[in-house]
Amino acid sequence: MKFKYIGFFIALMCTAVSFGQIKIKGTVKDKANVPIPGVNVIVKGTSTSGATDFDGNYTISVPNKNAQIEFSFVGFTSQVVPVGDKTEISVVMQESSQALDEIVVVGYAAVKKSDVTSSISSVKGKELQTMTVGNVTESLQGKVSGVQVVGAGGPGAQPRVLIRGISTINLSTDPLYVVDGIPMGTSINFLSNNEIESMEVLKDASASAIYGSRASNGVILITTKKGKVGKTRFNFDLSSGMQIMNNPYNMADAEGYATIMNTAYNNSGYSDYLPNPSQYKGKTTDWWRAGIRTGTPVTNASLGVTGGSDKHTYAVSLNYYDSESMYGIGGWERVTMRIANDFKFSDKFSAGITLNPRYETYGSPSNWADFDKIDPITPIYKPADQLTGLENEYSIYARSPSYVWNPVAAVKRYDDYTDQYNLNTNGYLQYTPIKGLVIRSQASIEVGDIVRDKFSPDFVIDAAHEKAEINSVEKWNTTDVNWTWQNTATYNRTFAEKHNASLMIGNTMEEYNQSTLWGYGEGVPNNSDSMRELNAATKNRNSSGTKTSSSLMSYISRFSYNYDEKYYFTGTFRRDGSSKFMENNKWANFPSASVSWRVLNEGFMESTKDLLSDLRFRAGWGRVGNQNLPSAVYQSNIGQGFYIINGEVVDTSYPSTMANKDIKWETVEDLSFGLDFGLWKNKLSGSLEYYEKKTKDMLFLKQFPTYSGFPGYSTMWTNVGSMKSNGIDLLISYKDKRGDFSWGADVTFTTVNVKMLSLSADGEKLYGSSNRTLTVEGDEPGYFYGYVADGLFQNQTELNSHTDEHGTKLQPYAQVGDIRFKDVNGDGKLDDKDRTKIGSPWADYNVGLNLNFAYKGFDLVANFYSSIGNDLINQNISDLYNGASLTNKVSGLDQMAWHGEGTSNYIPRLSKDDNNENFTKFSSFYVEDGSYVRMKNLQVGYSFYNKFGLDKLRLSLSGQNLWTWTNYTGVDPEVGGGVLGSGFGGWNYPVQPTILMGLNVAF
Repeated sequence: MKFKYIGFFIALMCTAVSFGQIKIKGTVKDKANVPIPGVNVIVKGTSTSGATDFDGNYTISVPNKNAQIEFSFVGFTSQVVPVGDKTEISVVMQESSQALDEIVVVGYAAVKKSDVTSSISSVKGKELQTMTVGNVTESLQGKVSGVQVVGAGGPGAQPRVLIRGISTINLSTDPLYVVDGIPMGTSINFLSNNEIESMEVLKDASASAIYGSRASNGVILITTKKGKVGKTRFNFDLSSGMQIMNNPYNMADAEGYATIMNTAYNNSGYSDYLPNPSQYKGKTTDWWRAGIRTGTPVTNASLGVTGGSDKHTYAVSLNYYDSESMYGIGGWERVTMRIANDFKFSDKFSAGITLNPRYETYGSPSNWADFDKIDPITPIYKPADQLTGLENEYSIYARSPSYVWNPVAAVKRYDDYTDQYNLNTNGYLQYTPIKGLVIRSQASIEVGDIVRDKFSPDFVIDAAHEKAEINSVEKWNTTDVNWTWQNTATYNRTFAEKHNASLMIGNTMEEYNQSTLWGYGEGVPNNSDSMRELNAATKNRNSSGTKTSSSLMSYISRFSYNYDEKYYFTGTFRRDGSSKFMENNKWANFPSASVSWRVLNEGFMESTKDLLSDLRFRAGWGRVGNQNLPSAVYQSNIGQGFYIINGEVVDTSYPSTMANKDIKWETVEDLSFGLDFGLWKNKLSGSLEYYEKKTKDMLFLKQFPTYSGFPGYSTMWTNVGSMKSNGIDLLISYKDKRGDFSWGADVTFTTVNVKMLSLSADGEKLYGSSNRTLTVEGDEPGYFYGYVADGLFQNQTELNSHTDEHGTKLQPYAQVGDIRFKDVNGDGKLDDKDRTKIGSPWADYNVGLNLNFAYKGFDLVANFYSSIGNDLINQNISDLYNGASLTNKVSGLDQMAWHGEGTSNYIPRLSKDDNNENFTKFSSFYVEDGSYVRMKNLQVGYSFYNKFGLDKLRLSLSGQNLWTWTNYTGVDPEVGGGVLGSGFGGWNYPVQPTILMGLNVAF
């Protein structure tokens, strides 16, 4: 009974409150009298808020006539209107002075874009959310000048990101990612693009030097979404679709394969390999259809809740991403959550805490190439008459004479999955004792655990080759505990109205701890799922464990000054001390300085302001470092291994790495010049920058020479040589609006030129990728190094004339139709001295084109990206065109390959023996133009405002990677790799076309 009276009392109070409120309505339009949908309408000082509908109308309740209503919308100047005695308030929003007053995040601070003196590019989270990707850096492709993103197709694979090219040859080239002020290493696979408010790319050293010893590859600052004052708002995003995997090659059927192989055998003087090819007609084994799915699901979902008052704002998001593999098993699944709370206790004290738990699971077979390479005659399963009934489930598959292991069987055996658990906590406390002075302390701790389980079952498909007579189980466990603590004090002051200065000082402390455990065993009693554990192993048990730790202490400072918003100066200084170096090299200094002249604010430019909206010149210099190497490399380490002798495990030890007590930082010195401009109220805007950077004391892992007495696999980290790179970045942006129709276009253009200046010894050569790349002084690093394929011998005359001065044939085993290799040095013989530069993996320039259109509720986004001028190695050639291999071939190869004078000048004759080494010599035969243009994203959507009881409902249809133009005949022209082994394509997991439906709901 008492609950009834309580309910009545609450209802009465709510009624009383509602009677005391005033309902305000109105319309929001722009200066062209066009309604603006989605404008935020907030009652200041309360959590009450709303938004305009599609026609720009709104309705909101205020507590009394003393209330104030704030109207805000991206791209327009916010307005605050007192209510007074009005019941209808309509406003005209004025476009802001474009992006010049936008806030840009820099290291340990945020400033107005107009005050930036360094090379910093900003991308808003809304631009990144038009694509469904597992790693948000894929969405950056083509959107930022000076940034090259090479996509990675596999589930959970990380794209390669290069900011203004490469600055090192043996270390990671990935930039440093800083999330909400906390350095997070070189991967952001853990972050959903739906969580991001903005990304800032620090491209030059004058911008990134504040991050000192880890900034040599550039820095990307990420700001996640925070709560906003107003009523609680929910936002739900869902995109779901299919990745399309079509066979990149038209492979021969069984009859065609037999014909091709017979031709190769006959050309080498042998009888048919597979007599009477017609007998195989209609008997082709379709391996691709048997093991590869044409479409694989991908899903990206996010639920966000934001709101708060003047004292407390909050933002909570739950994100889910799932990308299945093309095999029907495995893939990448990720669940993340972000809980952000910000508190304002008074005008002087504020604090905040963010929790970011996440879980990932991943693992997928990687043998998709075998579904093309295995011959089409071998059946998937052994014939019934070859089975004894004693085989286990993994031994019933057929063996191919091509020596490609049965790919269907390999996928069936696959059991190698990783689970990852992480919790990151980031909190801050901020105190403003006097006007202009902000003291801030921020700390973060991350705890992570990675568990990888692998089981290899026993099987016998072929007693001689394709088998594992004993099963094995392995388990890895990696635990990370990392923490950072940052303390800064920032003072801003304006003197005599025109002198604006800011000083920041602080220090940071970071520590990274990792422990690993590994266990191995064999002879599990059976292959059942329940037995795939270490304690079930009965033989050859082994284990090992490691523990590593590193720390970094830094002192940071920044001074900024501008006079009358015309002349700007920014200087930073960071001093880093790292545990990775000995005392004499433990500390290093990383200074920077940059200046800017905002010409438009000069008096003599007054008459141009109807035309010009921005004109600035910038220049910057800085020094950054690289310490991305293992802990304690100044120590000698003993490696542990084991051998199995007579069925018993014998532990071994060996010198794995040798000490280098003189090891020190890798340093990059950077100089850049820039011009920013804007025309017609920034309808047309852009920037042009020239940069030049020099790397010295590069960190390099070298092998000990055999004469040293140490094993050939012993290594030592050392500082070697220097390199130089330069180039230009160009951004041109245009946007306009006519009535209900608006449109915009951005073009990015980037060039990079890299040259080695010195190595550790005169004339030293650094080889990479099985001696197929070379790095020498005076040339770009990692260029392709091999023989020059100078066409094919078309007739006997050409073959006979390819001799030295004495008439001796340079290629004594060559026949008509074979590749003619060039005697590059002209010494009358063909040997290793004729290897030369045959191509470059580095693009001459990269171009991005980003288009957007909107009409009433409709919107369209199109993104294109291009890499021009780079070469790629198509390693698939040795499988697809080589008659000496029993792997399957492209359909019609017997007609594509040379089979008579003039029939081909590229693909050599089919040969079983390949005595001329057409395919075993690494030559320009493998080099192809790697240039490409790709449509990255095409999305069309329609938005409803204040319909169906929702603030917003948007439906979209998008296609990613739908179209690619290229002359490259490999699987995919987006090919990564390390600096000394970049550009080797072939059976790389391709970036797949994806079709997606999208839904966005806000209420």
